[in-house]
Amino acid sequence: MSSAIYLLGLGFAVYVAFSIFYNYAARPMLCDRGRFKIFALRDKLRRLAIDGQISASSFEYKYLEALLCRLVEKCVWFSWSSLFEFLWRNKDAELSPDAVRFEREASDTVKDIYFTAVMEMMQVMCTNSPIWTLLLTVIFGIGDLFGWATKQWLDLKAKIFLEEAVPETVILAT
Repeated sequence: MSSAIYLLGLGFAVYVAFSIFYNYAARPMLCDRGRFKIFALRDKLRRLAIDGQISASSFEYKYLEALLCRLVEKCVWFSWSSLFEFLWRNKDAELSPDAVRFEREASDTVKDIYFTAVMEMMQVMCTNSPIWTLLLTVIFGIGDLFGWATKQWLDLKAKIFLEEAVPETVILAT
C-alpha cells in the first residue's frame, strides 16, 4: 500500500515539475514563435504594398492587416477552451460580410497569407492548451471515421472565431 502511495506521489511530483517547466519555459517560447511568424506575415503583406502588388488603401489589405495585428495581440489568449466557449455561445455563427467579401475579392497571394496565419494560430492554440490538444487528438483520431464534414465544420468555425477578434471599427468599408 505504501509503495502505491509513493508511486502516486512521485507521479504527481513529476507532473508538477513538467507543468512548471512547460508553463514558464516551453509555452512562452512556443507562443513567441507563433507571434513572430504572424509578425513576419504582416511584414510580408506590407512588403506587397510597398512593392505595389497590392494597394495599402484596399479593403483586402486593411482587413488582413487588422486581423494580423489583432492575432498578434491575442496570441497568448487563444486556446481550445476559448474556441469551445465561442462555439457554445455562437452555435449559429457565420462568416461576417467583411470575411465573405475578403474571400471573394482577395488575391491568391493575400489569401495565402491569411491561410498561413490561421494555421499558425491553430498551432498557438495547441501550444496554449496541451492537455486539450492531446484529448482532441484522440477524439478526432476516432472521429475521423465520421468523415471530412467534421473537419470542414471545425475549420469554418475556427476561422469565424479568429475573425471575431477583429473589431468592426478598424475595418473601413471601401
